Amino acid sequence: MIAPNRITESLTIPKPFAECRTANTVHVPAEGMSLLLARYADLWSDRTAIVDGEETVSYAELARRVESAAGRLAALGVESGDRVVIVSRNRVEVLVLLFATRQVGGVFAPVSHRLTPATISRPVERIDPELVVHESAQRDLVRPFEDTNSFEEFEHVDPDDYEPVEPERGDDSLLFHIEGGAEVVRLSGRAVERNCIAAVSGWGLGRDDRALAPLPLSLPDCLLRFVLPLLTVGGSVVLRRAFDPESALAAIERHGVTCFDAGPTEFRELADADADAELSSLDWLATRARVPPDVREAFPIPIVRAYGRPETGPNVLRGTPSDERVGRPLPDCDVRVEGETGELSVRSPAAASGYLGGEEFGEWIPTGDLFRQSDGGYVFVGRSDEPFESAGERVHPQAIETVLESHSGVQAAGVIETASETGGTAPKAVIVGDVAPGELREFAEERLAPHEVPRAVELVASLPRRATGELDRGELRKRFGG
Repeated sequence: MIAPNRITESLTIPKPFAECRTANTVHVPAEGMSLLLARYADLWSDRTAIVDGEETVSYAELARRVESAAGRLAALGVESGDRVVIVSRNRVEVLVLLFATRQVGGVFAPVSHRLTPATISRPVERIDPELVVHESAQRDLVRPFEDTNSFEEFEHVDPDDYEPVEPERGDDSLLFHIEGGAEVVRLSGRAVERNCIAAVSGWGLGRDDRALAPLPLSLPDCLLRFVLPLLTVGGSVVLRRAFDPESALAAIERHGVTCFDAGPTEFRELADADADAELSSLDWLATRARVPPDVREAFPIPIVRAYGRPETGPNVLRGTPSDERVGRPLPDCDVRVEGETGELSVRSPAAASGYLGGEEFGEWIPTGDLFRQSDGGYVFVGRSDEPFESAGERVHPQAIETVLESHSGVQAAGVIETASETGGTAPKAVIVGDVAPGELREFAEERLAPHEVPRAVELVASLPRRATGELDRGELRKRFGG
């Protein structure tokens, strides 16, 4: 189990961002942040930028690799505005190619290596890349596509001379595909910079911070919450090709990791790992998905809820150590909810421009997520398509799940609608844990309204989840609905 550390009693917010900040606005000169790495190499030459397994890469070495990779991209015909797809696990080459693509004026598009040959074609065909670079282990995934290079093949390309390009800040810089669909969102260079600024100021990041990356770099939550922001302020990033709890805990202790973002599955595996890890370096643990109480209690500092979608950028709301349920806007982000409970809309310079091949987003972006206003902040209720009727009353599944997961025998809960005895619909609970269904129903009856109490309880080994750790409710309905 995780060893306690010395910061369980009080958690102070780390170093504030070095710029002047008022309310939710951070004032940073436009020229103060860039995705051209050479500027950072001049500032932090010998500082560690990336740790990839046993390999340590300084900012100077990273800049050298970026320069060489940019020449190879030019040799392969990548020009300003061209799209470069990367299919890989987390490794230093992914970040090298991100900066190199920007350096030649291209658009970087990380695609999840967790997709299947049947599903990867949807986002890649929508992106229509000039080049696909991949890990050798993902060769079968990219076999249907043209103009592909493994990392090994890419390294053997002779670099061409090229002129570094500083694209317009409104031009596309990053593309993220929506998991489970073909939609791809477009983030401009300005939006990427503003995400970095919001993360640095909102979390108080500085050059002494080090982030672990348990989630794939193809997720905006991973790339834009801690990883890329830290590489713009001189911090360090610790990568692992695949998540292993013992290895992750050892890396936290060895490298003095101060922050990371993960899902409920990763946090549970870390909590259950048989490792006597010293975690006193940690300042922030962040997650977008709900983490059950028994897992939260296993860590010596609070796990803070963070919120954002690919369309809005991941840096929209952040909870506090004292109340992870209530999120407050990060700098330069405006949010609104119609009524006490309603759909959240976001206005932010860190938001995406629109869907690839579609119309530009408007000033306010609807998220499809329901929030309740509370104590000057916002509490996530669930997706707008999740609620259903039970006994003539509206039911929000995530509210029931939160109550069920407070039972000591429940590790995780998912709630879906099922047919009731009267022919309507009623809640059904799908549970991972060690608890008798009757006992759990009695527990729920004491804490929930009658129409919210599950009419059926099914015990299962695991719940389907998305890459971010969020419950995949569509898959849950498909497997256990009725």
